[in-house]
Amino acid sequence: MDLQMTRLANYALITFLILILLPFVIVESKFALQSTTNGSLASSPWLNKVTNGGRGRDPRPPGCWNRPWICRQGEPPGSRMRCCRNRCVDVSSDVNHCGLCGTRCPFTWQCCRGFCSNTNVSRFNCGKCGNRCAQGVRCYYGMCGYAQPWPKPRPRPPWPRPPPGGGGGGGRQRPLWGGQPPSMN
Repeated sequence: MDLQMTRLANYALITFLILILLPFVIVESKFALQSTTNGSLASSPWLNKVTNGGRGRDPRPPGCWNRPWICRQGEPPGSRMRCCRNRCVDVSSDVNHCGLCGTRCPFTWQCCRGFCSNTNVSRFNCGKCGNRCAQGVRCYYGMCGYAQPWPKPRPRPPWPRPPPGGGGGGGRQRPLWGGQPPSMN
């Protein structure tokens, strides 16, 4: 019992010290972060010029906002790169900019050649863009012909089948009861 009480007292003391010293550690780390961002530790003028352009900002701002032509440089075939929200995006396949900047496809839909397409049910984009289902086959759950019913059997000729040779009789068939109407007696 004495050992358990000693352990409990040690845990309580350690927890108390951590709670008391934690604010001092946080304040010290914030002070150290501020002193490095002010540039007081960067003693080299060359390093200062290289890191922030010597003017306090980047020499060229990133992105394509003022230079949209950079998006079309080195454009791979089949893509349509445009500057949308200061980023070069392919508007033929980007779901957030489908066809035009800002045109967003609904959830679970994909952008196929600049048009939003539900690839779960589209026969022309089944499961992925450009995957076409065969003629007469439907697209379910992104798979061509999923759970499609078996094809209907071909119709069979009526029963009984006519005898070979056309049945004879000059084109006129005999009645089933033998040629005479049944008597009503």
